Amino acid sequence: MRSVHGVAFGFALLTRAPAVPPAPDALQFTLTAPDSVRPGEPVPISLRLTNPTDRPIDAYFLGRTITFDVIVRRDSGAVVWRRLEGAVVQGILQVRTLAPHEMIEWREVWRQQTNQGTAVEPGTYVVQGVLPSDASPRRSPEVRLRIG
Repeated sequence: MRSVHGVAFGFALLTRAPAVPPAPDALQFTLTAPDSVRPGEPVPISLRLTNPTDRPIDAYFLGRTITFDVIVRRDSGAVVWRRLEGAVVQGILQVRTLAPHEMIEWREVWRQQTNQGTAVEPGTYVVQGVLPSDASPRRSPEVRLRIG
């Protein structure tokens, strides 16, 4: 408070916290796979893209049929298998609106083989899903898988 000629002046700076707009893309992309499998056992993999919000959200995909990739890496980071290895992906951009709480699911089975067709060794692997798009691809969090 400041006083000039016996008159008190009070200054209050009124500020409002800026409104935080909802994230433009609140879609959740997850991958589910078993924690461990026996050598040679098929590995079921599920990818899910979910709209957890109460509003519709547009999602952008490549391909006439939505293209998705699954990447399996050794614990060291070396890629041993990619679902789309050597595949030709159509350059068609597809826009799909996910309704509130809608989910899209894709499934794949990894046969514990490299892209060259040889069996992988027992050990720890990292599995990740990828949805290619016109911008940067959407990547799922990595999931660890133990073979052995």
